[in-house]
Amino acid sequence: MLVEAEIEAGVAVGRHTHPGVESAYVREGGFELPIEGQPTRMLKPGDGFQIPPATPHAGGKAGTAKTRVLITYVVEKGKPLASPA
Repeated sequence: MLVEAEIEAGVAVGRHTHPGVESAYVREGGFELPIEGQPTRMLKPGDGFQIPPATPHAGGKAGTAKTRVLITYVVEKGKPLASPA
């Protein structure tokens, strides 16, 4: 599944997981991304990241500008795309 996510300035994304791999590319803005088991990263336009299945992530500091991220999810049909963590 391919998704373009828009996150408004000042909005923090809640901590969650996905049942499959999440691969993403930051197109605009930026944000702090804590991924369980990895150092927290500050992402900016042009950065990419990948999150393994069932790995809790997000919940970092909100960005100061609107952020657009292009995301590819590889998930099993019928499973929820995201679950709170």
